Amino acid sequence: MDLFDMTLPALNALNLKPRLFGTSSPSSPAPASSPPPLTPSPPQQQPHKTSHSKSHPPPINSPAYLSDLAAGMTPLAHIPTLVLGVQSDILFTVEQQREVADALRLSGNSQVSYYELGGVWGHDTFL
Repeated sequence: MDLFDMTLPALNALNLKPRLFGTSSPSSPAPASSPPPLTPSPPQQQPHKTSHSKSHPPPINSPAYLSDLAAGMTPLAHIPTLVLGVQSDILFTVEQQREVADALRLSGNSQVSYYELGGVWGHDTFL
């Protein structure tokens, strides 16, 4: 879990090619040649249709890697996404979940919903 990295440079280092929904089945053979590195499409300048929650305003001083994270999440730019943060989760902290929501929005995804859950059960709160 500590090595989870969705930034574009990390994804390119893995030589992953994004699979588009409905383009191939899981039983399809892998191509013989190595896929090209991911290249982000430029973020679309659209007004955000989903507003930030009161507890999560837009970032003022965003971390330097946020643009790389947004570039890595560009394949999700048109997929409605729900991001849940749990206040007592020490595995995937609410700060990290907020960054995921911010990166998705920066990638051009205007259909991002972010919620924080309370509770004392940490990562298992969603159960």
